Amino acid sequence: MKTPRLSKETQEELFQDFCEVLARLRTPEEVLPFLADLLSKNEVTTLTKRLQIARLLLEGKDYRTIEKNLRTSHGTIAKIAAWLADSGEGFRLAAERIPKKQRKNVWSRYEKSEWDKLKRRYPMMFWPQLVLEEVVRSADKKENERFRKAVEALDHKSKFYRHFGKLLSPSDKNSTKFNAT
Repeated sequence: MKTPRLSKETQEELFQDFCEVLARLRTPEEVLPFLADLLSKNEVTTLTKRLQIARLLLEGKDYRTIEKNLRTSHGTIAKIAAWLADSGEGFRLAAERIPKKQRKNVWSRYEKSEWDKLKRRYPMMFWPQLVLEEVVRSADKKENERFRKAVEALDHKSKFYRHFGKLLSPSDKNSTKFNAT
């Protein structure tokens, strides 16, 4: 048996109540449990993706980049773009209120995840880095300081070898030729 539809007046009243509740929740710590209780995981994903798509479109990102990084369809992006073109004041206001620090972290998180996927897919290509990352993660503060000094020494060593390589390079006019006898 189908539930009877709500009247337009009742729908508007409920929506107004919902907006007032959101407006009265003052901090993310208050909003988070409310939305977690109210929405399913898929609903949260859908809403947050819509907000990110709107923000990225307003920043001038192209459809292909957004599709790739947010794993969303061209149609979804086009729908959000149409909403922005028709009015979009709500999206614009919300996008403006995302703190700048958070904006950078959100975008870099997607780029980083792509790199992590590549490392997981081809671990043999990244094994030295993966081993070092695991060693550093499991090390204590004192060991981390030793690793940091070792990396600094490697950096200094790399600079020395680059400089030495330039001196030995045959294309360099100042290079010295060595005779092997």
